Amino acid sequence: MELVRSIFNDRVSDIESYFELVHNIELAISTGNAVLRFNDNNYMIQPEQQKILYSSIYLHLYNLIESTISSLIKAIERHATLGIDGQLNLLTEKMRKLYVTSVTAPYELLNNEKRLEKAILLFEQVLNLKPFDIKIPLGGGGNWDVSEISKLSNNIGVEIRLSGSLRQKVMQPFRDDKAPIRLIKEIRNKLAHGSISFTECGNNHVASDFRRLIDIVKDYLGYIIDQYDAYINYQGYRSPTQTT
Repeated sequence: MELVRSIFNDRVSDIESYFELVHNIELAISTGNAVLRFNDNNYMIQPEQQKILYSSIYLHLYNLIESTISSLIKAIERHATLGIDGQLNLLTEKMRKLYVTSVTAPYELLNNEKRLEKAILLFEQVLNLKPFDIKIPLGGGGNWDVSEISKLSNNIGVEIRLSGSLRQKVMQPFRDDKAPIRLIKEIRNKLAHGSISFTECGNNHVASDFRRLIDIVKDYLGYIIDQYDAYINYQGYRSPTQTT
């Protein structure tokens, strides 16, 4: 879990550094002096450029969300693979279901030959004829929000119960009647798919709004990391009768 926290802290550091830049540019523009000076030249930062800078914070935040969830999934896969020492019968029912799904890919459009190959692979792994790694099928890619993260966690067996204060922060409408994490996801997708420009996205924003948004995301993901850490520490991937 040290790796997960390291990745998380690095991404948070990126965001804080970027926010410092955006915040100070906003302060400079408010005094009419957002000017870059170099080689005896002055370059004034324009309001449209400020809006583009604002918009990019949404991308930074979604990057933090997706990288954190991806890192947590890999941590579970790694610990579960090592923790059962080749004995698939030690997995919980939920983890067995995820393992079988990852091998057989029942929701993919495959021809009969490919399905047979996957069935044989599952057979060989169950009988320890071939080595295996526990894999968790990805869901929510590009669409990670509170609902998808909760769904993933439930499928794995990680308990997510937000405290009253954190739930209020995470679920309360933040902008355009959308909760913070959902807002970040939707704006990220609009920017990524070109349905909104960066300048349009940055309209009617101020740095103080992003300060609150950043803090909410940090608090929420910090809690999620703690819950996954606890799950790994008590070997939640192993059947209760098989834990050591």
